[in-house]
Amino acid sequence: MLLAISLSTMSCSAEKNNGTVKEQLSKAKENGNTVFMVVTDGKTSAEKLTQLVTEATKELSKAQIIQMNVDDEKNAELLKEYKLGGAPMPLMLLFSDKGLMLGGMVEAQVTKENIINAIPTPKYSEITFALSQGKPVLAIVSNSKFKSDKVAKEICSAAKKEMADKAEIIVIDTEDVKESKLIEMLNIKVKLEDSFIVAINGQGIMSGRFDIVPTQADLVAAATKVVQSGCAPGGCGPTCD
Repeated sequence: MLLAISLSTMSCSAEKNNGTVKEQLSKAKENGNTVFMVVTDGKTSAEKLTQLVTEATKELSKAQIIQMNVDDEKNAELLKEYKLGGAPMPLMLLFSDKGLMLGGMVEAQVTKENIINAIPTPKYSEITFALSQGKPVLAIVSNSKFKSDKVAKEICSAAKKEMADKAEIIVIDTEDVKESKLIEMLNIKVKLEDSFIVAINGQGIMSGRFDIVPTQADLVAAATKVVQSGCAPGGCGPTCD
């Protein structure tokens, strides 16, 4: 499960007869919409699931519901891409505003709370998109008022340059209420008084955490570190370091 974010009021409804599923996904990405895809087959009704998703998302903006029938030959490519062969029906898939499939739920798991909690924050969407491209992420949790804010950004920029720009720097403002869940997911449990840097390697694992500004060498080492196990931003619990 991903993140929650409160959005301004605008109803979200199922899209029908607006092109193929692939075309609808492409359009949703262009418009920066989060997509809730209701997936079923020709033998299973998705009416209840669609009603659940519609009710849970009716007050969300920049959101869209798309229907997909896995028995439709037009969806064969997507069926393979999302590995839906043999999946229980019906189910819901969640796509970020950047078109990245983030996960899914079977009908029994779909509640308003679970849907809201699954929606990625803007910065989480940026992180997952960078990771999907195999890029390490240097996440700076900071505020312009912090003493180390400027130097933290400078050291991350230098580290990115050393990595031939094959990394992404994502700044998360500690005062941005939309990102509070992301900050929790980054395992930051106390109110910060200065900049905090989290290095996430290309595997999606938090491979370095710095409550003081590190050296450029240490930051690069953390971002490029290959580990055998660990926690991605979406799966971190209290025991993750």
